[in-house]
Amino acid sequence: MKIRIIGFEKDIEFEQNKINILKIENSNLFCNIIENINNNINGIENNEIMLLDESEEIIKMANKIYILFDIFNIEYNSKKILNKIYDQISEKMKLNQDYELETLSMKIRKYLTTEINEMPFEFIMKSELEIEDILKLFNLKIDETCYTTLLERLEFLINIISTLNIAEILIIPNIRLYLNEKEIIELYKYSMYNNVKLLIIERNLIKTKLSYEKIYYIDNEFDENIE
Repeated sequence: MKIRIIGFEKDIEFEQNKINILKIENSNLFCNIIENINNNINGIENNEIMLLDESEEIIKMANKIYILFDIFNIEYNSKKILNKIYDQISEKMKLNQDYELETLSMKIRKYLTTEINEMPFEFIMKSELEIEDILKLFNLKIDETCYTTLLERLEFLINIISTLNIAEILIIPNIRLYLNEKEIIELYKYSMYNNVKLLIIERNLIKTKLSYEKIYYIDNEFDENIE
């Protein structure tokens, strides 16, 4: 896969064991690129930035890219993530043919029916209790308190993205504001191990090129370079 920014010659190509860094000096261009990617993810498609496969076919970013804006308030229990968790648990339980759960569902329904029949009203209810209903009933969520340091929280997000197939590409703007070089390299290693492609978008915080990095550089004159 690769990202193409219209008006620039060089595509951002995702390679194995490489971390893509997009360094942009111009503040307006920096904001515009991030805004356009975010719009695409949210279904507001435009022709300024495109995600392409090996055959140059356009891929919907919503299915492939996760962009992290606020690293201090990562939404581990967002609707998208919880739905993926519920789907996977439900599929496993259905494959295991959990008759105990089915029996429990029937008992709950019988109990409700007994109580309802005491009231002078007519009611309707679902014929079966779905596994998703039970998960929501118990408010099943990820325990966010298990991860304390910023690096741990970012690695946990990568783990979620990989395990639940949330996306293939994780975009993080300005990560050098928050992590030191050692932590950044650890993050790179963890993302590669979990097969999550990273795109780091930075302004002028890149002083040295780190291990695994491939830097796409656009200066204030909009000239391009690759390091």
